Amino acid sequence: MTVEQGLAPLVKKVVVPVGAERAFEAFTAEISAWWPLPSHSVGDDQAREVRVEGAVGGRIVEYGDDGEIATWGTVSDWDPPKSVSFTWHPGSDPRQAGQVTVTFSPVGDDTEVELVHSGWERRPDGVRARAGYDTGWDYVLGRYVTSWQ
Repeated sequence: MTVEQGLAPLVKKVVVPVGAERAFEAFTAEISAWWPLPSHSVGDDQAREVRVEGAVGGRIVEYGDDGEIATWGTVSDWDPPKSVSFTWHPGSDPRQAGQVTVTFSPVGDDTEVELVHSGWERRPDGVRARAGYDTGWDYVLGRYVTSWQ
């Protein structure tokens, strides 16, 4: 008998030098200002903007000059400025979506932002995908942090 174990969620934490309300707003409403679209998008050189529709059921959508390119996910929990959760399947089958939860916790005058990405077992390439996202989220969150400098 074999026992299959699920792949552990990825957990990433960064601290930004602003309050939780501002950190949440920048992460969601101003995502295009810091998201590295040239390297982390579905449309590659066509991508111009990404938007988070700020409510449960809202989509995360990548746009190009000619309109919508791809849906990246759907908001499943919206609790500003504490947290946001969404399915995550940029340009791929929503049935294989992972789940991402981002929490914003005050730490003095700063905010700790914790991102948890789970659901790897839904993907046929779960092990490889998780490895790619392990470094990918580091880069993306690094861009979020440096947007404050």
